[in-house]
Amino acid sequence: MIILKLIEKLILLPIWIILALISLCIKLTVNLYGFIKGVFTFLLILLMIGTIVCYQDWVQVAALLCIEAAAFLILFCGCFIEVTVDMLRGYVSDRLLS
Repeated sequence: MIILKLIEKLILLPIWIILALISLCIKLTVNLYGFIKGVFTFLLILLMIGTIVCYQDWVQVAALLCIEAAAFLILFCGCFIEVTVDMLRGYVSDRLLS
């Protein structure tokens, strides 16, 4: 039984290292995209306000809102993937420490 646990830990160690590297890359990407999305959202809000004040064209405002919603969904999917990889890494580390 001890030999089987040792083999399991030897197999899971490289998997944990790979998951840690993947998690780091995903975290960096999501944080960078979140920062860029914040700037992008600020500019979209300025465009919406300008469109409402200058042109009073609600169709273009609706199109800008759809663009903002798409950017939010991309960020949401990235955060979902980040949390999923972190949970998988936690599961693997629990198996390594048991």
